[in-house]
Amino acid sequence: MTAHKVRLHFGKRGDLRLVSHHDLLRCLERLLRRAEVPMAHSQGFNPRPKIVFAQALGLGIEGLREVVELELTEPVSCEELLRRLRAASPPGLDWLECNSVPPGRAARVLAAEYCMMIPVARRHEASLALDRLSESTHWPYTRHRPDRTSEFDLRPFLLAAALDAGGVLSFRMKIEPSGSARPEEVIDALGLRDLLGEGAVLVRRGVELAP
Repeated sequence: MTAHKVRLHFGKRGDLRLVSHHDLLRCLERLLRRAEVPMAHSQGFNPRPKIVFAQALGLGIEGLREVVELELTEPVSCEELLRRLRAASPPGLDWLECNSVPPGRAARVLAAEYCMMIPVARRHEASLALDRLSESTHWPYTRHRPDRTSEFDLRPFLLAAALDAGGVLSFRMKIEPSGSARPEEVIDALGLRDLLGEGAVLVRRGVELAP
């Protein structure tokens, strides 16, 4: 059977940022059935539709331009596919763009860009912390998990960072096949993690794919 593969860009905004990656996958499976998209399925005892997200989005983070790839059993024009998805999607799940891509390996992410609004009272502190982090060559960080702790150097994963005059903190992170630092860990390294608990929203603006 000939595979027909499409790459979709979408946004996950508002209350949907509180939906986990696993739940988003289940939601998308139901949505594709409702939209009557002719999905290809895996083999075996528990066939699943062939859906591959370029990079999972952490719980609580908004995504402005995420990437997911679908494998179809028959061709559907991008215009028609976007129309069906938009008609079947809940508020906050925005389908932005569709492109046909050759069958083969899924897209690999090289980098991701994030941003967060910093309150006026914390901007001077954030600017100083950002200068220290940006000027450093190493930044030891301890990652705490329920079952263990691990240490790694956070600094190589931070490719660029800036705080603009309007208080928007932006930073770009390297993504490696073996893993990456998390955006929340950069926020923590800047001494700003408490803002996430007070309602600040971390946003992923987009991901950069390998050619």
